[in-house]
Amino acid sequence: MAKLLRLAALAVVLAALVAAKPSRPKIVGGEEAIAHEFPYQISLQWNFNNDEQDPFHFCGGSLIAEKFVLTAGHCVPSAISPDGFPEAVAGEHDFSQYDAGVQRRRIAEMYVHEDYEGSVGPNDIAIFRVDKPFHLNRNIQLVTLPEPNAIPTGETTISGWGSTSFSFEPSYPNILMKTTLPIMDLEVCRKIYFTQAVADSNICAGTMEGTSSVCSGDSGGPLVQIDDEIVQVGIVSWGGIPCGGYKNPGVFVRVSYFIDWINDKINN
Repeated sequence: MAKLLRLAALAVVLAALVAAKPSRPKIVGGEEAIAHEFPYQISLQWNFNNDEQDPFHFCGGSLIAEKFVLTAGHCVPSAISPDGFPEAVAGEHDFSQYDAGVQRRRIAEMYVHEDYEGSVGPNDIAIFRVDKPFHLNRNIQLVTLPEPNAIPTGETTISGWGSTSFSFEPSYPNILMKTTLPIMDLEVCRKIYFTQAVADSNICAGTMEGTSSVCSGDSGGPLVQIDDEIVQVGIVSWGGIPCGGYKNPGVFVRVSYFIDWINDKINN
């Protein structure tokens, strides 16, 4: 059975708080995205609030309203260090290049699903409210959410700054990566992961052969389907390691299952 990976382990974030120069958390088997190809993409970063350490990417997210970011429940820090603060970054593409169009917002509140019990499991969903609205433009836009309880099929696209390594040793890119993944039958996915928690509120994406997958650092990021509009169908939750290996599909939160919960948090 594949050893399971919580795709954006908080330990990485907390370890970075004491590192002098933290490395930054590509999608395995993917390719570089075109600059601002995914204008809804959010990088969740730890800002050390000093001139010696660059902000550290720890999870992905998606912009669903001017002040709200959709991400995974396990992307919520279990402890907040006095040495900095979490923030949401929109308009980002290449961490190594300065871009005047990038907008940074401090995270004001974090809402985790009430039934999320941590680690690998169902209800791994959260919404972050930022302290002031993002200014929407050509490079920063909202993603469309699906109809309630819709069951996606076919091809999907994933984007993120997660590890690009097929081995157990991660390798992180500066440039946003992307790949396409077919949605896998849920029962097939359950057989692959045996007793692990693949719930009705999850979807799986990938192939039996592997070769392309999400990985560490992609957590919380958006899985979308692109047609007349871009619709977010999933949130990166967990998967097997090594990333992109044989019988290691990615497991995602099915966004359509949580539309009522999302609307309640945004509107209330």
